[in-house]
Amino acid sequence: MAAMIRASFGKGSALLTSNAALLSRLQPVVVTQLSHTSTRSQTEDIAYKEMEEFWEKNRRLNRPLSPHLRIYNPELTSMLSLCHRATGIAMAVTVPFVAATLLGLPGDFSSYIDYVKDLHLNPAILTAAKYVLAFPICYHYINGIRHLAWDWAIGFDLKTTYQSGYFVMALALLVTAGFVHLL
Repeated sequence: MAAMIRASFGKGSALLTSNAALLSRLQPVVVTQLSHTSTRSQTEDIAYKEMEEFWEKNRRLNRPLSPHLRIYNPELTSMLSLCHRATGIAMAVTVPFVAATLLGLPGDFSSYIDYVKDLHLNPAILTAAKYVLAFPICYHYINGIRHLAWDWAIGFDLKTTYQSGYFVMALALLVTAGFVHLL
């Protein structure tokens, strides 16, 4: 390539000098990449061999693949995390499904509210249904604010984590009760 540049621009060209300097900088990079390729395959071979030895030892000692969930005590933090994920997944599936269903059905939202009123359901059933609908939204929203605080590295020590967990549960229940009974 350097010969092509010399032929095009001549020996004393400023462009030739800068291109030659550029080429001299690029050549070590190519050599370095080639040398890493051979080292990488040796490293992969070593890692594969160690992994095979690890699994062979586990088979020989008749060890299980992983511990089962029954050996862990459910902690507040793990249960809140599970609840946050479950409410998020439930809402991600339910909200679009209900919205698409309501778009496809005849009538508007108020006609369906009137339909539910005309069923003359027990108030306890209606209140329970309202709690079931409102709690996941309230909990997920309030716990999401807690997660935003964690994104700013606030509240990671164990005492604060538990305090904020209890606070999130209490506040989610209070806000849910407010929505159910006041709206």
